[in-house]
Amino acid sequence: MSTDWKTLRAELPKDVRSRLDEKRAARRLGKALAEVRKAMNATQQEVATRAAMTQNTVSKIESADDVLISSVVRYMHSIGGGVELVLKTPDGNAKRVDFDPEIYVKQYP
Repeated sequence: MSTDWKTLRAELPKDVRSRLDEKRAARRLGKALAEVRKAMNATQQEVATRAAMTQNTVSKIESADDVLISSVVRYMHSIGGGVELVLKTPDGNAKRVDFDPEIYVKQYP
């Protein structure tokens, strides 16, 4: 019988839980996307228009813990960027996957 993460986490001291929360927030993909967007001087509305999504969807992507790769590709393509994913195996090998939006993203009218 295994113990779930929520149970284990609840038993940790409060300061340890806080540090874990801070690290989790720093790793969030949505936060990184928002930082890239801001560095490119683009608004959420501009990203939304170029990516054929709503501003509300862009906002949700930037605050989500789990984001579809196709959404990330559309988002990044809308600001002139791209997406490359690195798949790492336990033995240290890595495989890079470049997501060309013309191939991996459903085109919207």
